[in-house]
Amino acid sequence: MASNVQPAKLTASRNTLVIVAIIGIAVVAAFAAILLANNNTAVSIQNYADVPMSRTADGGFVLGNPDARITIVEFADFACPHCIDYLPTSERVINDFVKTGQARFEYRTFPTAGGQVTAFLGAIAVCLDEQRPGVFWEVKDRLYQMASTGRYDGNTGRTIAQSLGLDYSAALACAQSQKQIETDVAVGQRAGVQGTPAVLIRVDGGDLEWIQVGGQRYDRGGAPYEIIAAAVQAYQ
Repeated sequence: MASNVQPAKLTASRNTLVIVAIIGIAVVAAFAAILLANNNTAVSIQNYADVPMSRTADGGFVLGNPDARITIVEFADFACPHCIDYLPTSERVINDFVKTGQARFEYRTFPTAGGQVTAFLGAIAVCLDEQRPGVFWEVKDRLYQMASTGRYDGNTGRTIAQSLGLDYSAALACAQSQKQIETDVAVGQRAGVQGTPAVLIRVDGGDLEWIQVGGQRYDRGGAPYEIIAAAVQAYQ
């Protein structure tokens, strides 16, 4: 009798574990779907057509009036959840201050959450811009959009290049020797950047500095819109 009862107990136990595992997977999948859906609603492709575009002497990508005294500098990772959450603030800053000529906006790729995938895709973005100057900004938005919907991997660059009618094979070859991301990381590290998003400023083309308003230094996470607005107004 004992030899017959033991297998039955094991079978029941295994069935229970399978059911628990299936439920656990379903819950995780549902939670992930909710997160992706929420991120997706916040990410869109912006219109940069009428905004002056340039690059710094060391290759950083810049939007805005070259005569503006203040430059808002963001270090970010396309796959960083906090960077995706911060996008509405960045977009508002660009719309309110960069497109109106009051400030410039400089973007630096600083791999954190995305690791080597972000370093690779960042290089692809630079190489695609070399094919079509100015396209970096749209590629940046598309990278965020794809990251927010769970489509961020080694094939993401190919998908974006094809959608824009650009040569991915040429971009891939270019990326093998592209050093811009290493430059961006070095710039950030010298300024004390330790995570993303990080927002600093340049005044009159000077060195990077953290925003300070009302005696408080904003050196952790993305600075709030109101703080950036105050910094911009201080240099008009």
